[in-house]
Amino acid sequence: MAKLDLDDDIYGQVVPLIYVLSDARGETANTVVMAAAAQFGDASVDIRRLSNVKDVDTVRAYFDENFDASRPCAVFHTFANGILRREIRRELDRRGIPSIDLLGPAVTVISTLTGEEPTREIGAVYKEEGAGK
Repeated sequence: MAKLDLDDDIYGQVVPLIYVLSDARGETANTVVMAAAAQFGDASVDIRRLSNVKDVDTVRAYFDENFDASRPCAVFHTFANGILRREIRRELDRRGIPSIDLLGPAVTVISTLTGEEPTREIGAVYKEEGAGK
């Protein structure tokens, strides 16, 4: 794996940490992160998942206990509820943690294309899978 040649390489030998947050199992976000990380070779990042997040207080408590300021990090998340998504984004911004919303933009585009409002149902993709069984 080729390293970027930066004079001010702030990362050195520290393995970056990716937090995956979700209101369901977190498998969608985890799969996207794993696919992206695979472009950089084995052990390019550590991935930690926080599933079944129902409120911003859960995220606050998690980062109060688990955040490691010595490691570069980012959050990838999938939240069906737009209000919860915004609250969590504000909390992450307040902490200076970059985050990527993997679900919201896709839902917005599909809503625009179909003219329909999303259900905002948590774990909807897994309920669809179980319907045919």
